[in-house]
Amino acid sequence: MLEWQFWIILGIIFVILEIITPTFFFLWFGISSFITAILGIFTTNKIITTTFFIILSFILVIFSRKIVRPWLKSSENRKFSLDELENATGIAISDVGKNKSGIVKIFGEEWKAMSDEEIKSGDKIVVLKREGNTLVVKKLS
Repeated sequence: MLEWQFWIILGIIFVILEIITPTFFFLWFGISSFITAILGIFTTNKIITTTFFIILSFILVIFSRKIVRPWLKSSENRKFSLDELENATGIAISDVGKNKSGIVKIFGEEWKAMSDEEIKSGDKIVVLKREGNTLVVKKLS
């Protein structure tokens, strides 16, 4: 088997592993394998190609994490404690009134809400307290 063929096969294996596992880790080794296969066309020295693969894989894994991490962590999907709801600000999705419960959005999640005052859809609100799965809110001045 030629040097470049070995690296192509290894790259395919890494890509298949990436598809099977949800880690976003093996992709970088697959890319490194394919790039090393190009080098394998020009040299048959296993030490040179293996060293190149290791260094390139290390560089891709280390530096790509800094680039990819913001994409993987969305501020809308962050986990929060229910205690953080008190005094949190949000927006009314539907009208909320004395005799009418409505929907508000806090930390990217929608909650059932009640209020002692009339709140229109789109108004900014603040959470006074939580009663079960319902938030008691008031209009933010």
